Amino acid sequence: MAQKHFDLIVIGGGPAGYVGAIRAAQLGLKVACVERDKLGGVCLNWGCIPTKSLLANAELYEKIAQESETWGLKFDKLTYDWSRVISRSRGVADKLNKGIAFLFRKNKIEHFEGHAKIVSGRKGGSPCKVELYDCTVKDTLTHAPAEIAKTARETITADNILVATGSVARELPFAKFDGDRIMGAREAMNTATQPKKLVVIGAGAIGMEFAYFYNTYGTEVTVIEMMPRILPVEDDDISSALEKIYRKAGMDLRTSTTTLNVEKSGKGVKVTVAPFKDGKADESKKEVIEADKVLLAIGVRGRFDGLFDESLGLETVKDHIKTDYNPNALEPETLSYKTSIPGIYAVGDVIGPPWLAHVASEEAVIAVERIAGHDPIPMDYSVIPGCTYCHPQVASVGFTERALKEQGMKKGTDYEVGSYNFQSHGKAIAANQNKGLVKVIRGLPRGEILGAHILSDQATELIAELTLARRLEATTEEINVTVHAHPTMHEAVHEASLASEGKLIHG
Repeated sequence: MAQKHFDLIVIGGGPAGYVGAIRAAQLGLKVACVERDKLGGVCLNWGCIPTKSLLANAELYEKIAQESETWGLKFDKLTYDWSRVISRSRGVADKLNKGIAFLFRKNKIEHFEGHAKIVSGRKGGSPCKVELYDCTVKDTLTHAPAEIAKTARETITADNILVATGSVARELPFAKFDGDRIMGAREAMNTATQPKKLVVIGAGAIGMEFAYFYNTYGTEVTVIEMMPRILPVEDDDISSALEKIYRKAGMDLRTSTTTLNVEKSGKGVKVTVAPFKDGKADESKKEVIEADKVLLAIGVRGRFDGLFDESLGLETVKDHIKTDYNPNALEPETLSYKTSIPGIYAVGDVIGPPWLAHVASEEAVIAVERIAGHDPIPMDYSVIPGCTYCHPQVASVGFTERALKEQGMKKGTDYEVGSYNFQSHGKAIAANQNKGLVKVIRGLPRGEILGAHILSDQATELIAELTLARRLEATTEEINVTVHAHPTMHEAVHEASLASEGKLIHG
């Protein structure tokens, strides 16, 4: 059988892979996409999308269970069906998964199921070569290795290859995923039985989203975080405000605390923790927390196991594929996401932070447009919105005030801050969603937006205006003279912008 040849082979069918494949097809390239699991990748099947389904369920349950009297509603007894809560999220993912398969057919992209192994890059007049293997991927575990056949079923070639294989959750040396009591995010969104007690290790976006979800349904949640605050990458004011809300909601938040050991005991787990300060654990004050399950939410690493033949000498850095990617590059227009192997490019989580689906998709578009000979507008990595979908939601863009101070900038001299609290906001009160604030950091003397931070209902939607403003180098003055519809949550952005110039009206 003759080998099939393509202009581009995309390996991985997640937000980077399928978007890159479609854009390449739009540019007239003959494209193949190899995916060993479900199209849509972790994001669509086990991450971004199904977790948002679970969080939407939790928000609705919270509203009915805790706010019914406010809305004039009465229930004799409110109950929920845990299995249906979980199965709904799986149904949402399955529907979108089928949608990507349709888009591939529409764009004439050839989809190969199986494990890809790159055996050669482009060299001289020879194309890149990829062997395809039959494999079985276990659906239930993020960490489960694929069972790969020993013999390749076929070989395909291409002028270029785009690697978009994503990431996998990190474990602790003393806590390995077991698919039951020691969970990663995938298990946490698919557990058949709701735990009565849960320890979440890591208070980043994933950790806090699951902490909110389980706490809302009545699980006793303890969160362990080494840093002095939850959501460590967010602005201190936002983290502190959310911490107050969640402590009041019954979460046990252990900041400045490290995990020393996780031990399975009986039908549950024992988690040993200790205060953490100046890079050291104070073991004299260690404590054991008992729970039914523990969720590890301590970050991710690039996933490219078995993807490259060892003879290729792929360069890696900190468990990720090394490319010419550099978010701080002085000349970002030169970035093409090339790896150390000729003809092979890599984008998305597999090349490192920020590990965000929207970044992965944009990197893929830029990479394939460069491959096709175009000159795309480069991505500005300082204008990437970050979103956490717990409730209230958290969203931000640009610098935190902490980061500006670390750079030596001074409030009143180099920047000003405008904050607006939702407590007295008309639309928020009407919707019974008046917890949170908007914070805008304004550069001096020009008034450019250095950073913006939101804690509120719909924060992940509200951040779009400020992201665009920063991308266009708009000033707070331009936001101030932009008429915002009344009554809307968006008016809070307007008020915070006004506040940064000392013009706050409703506060």
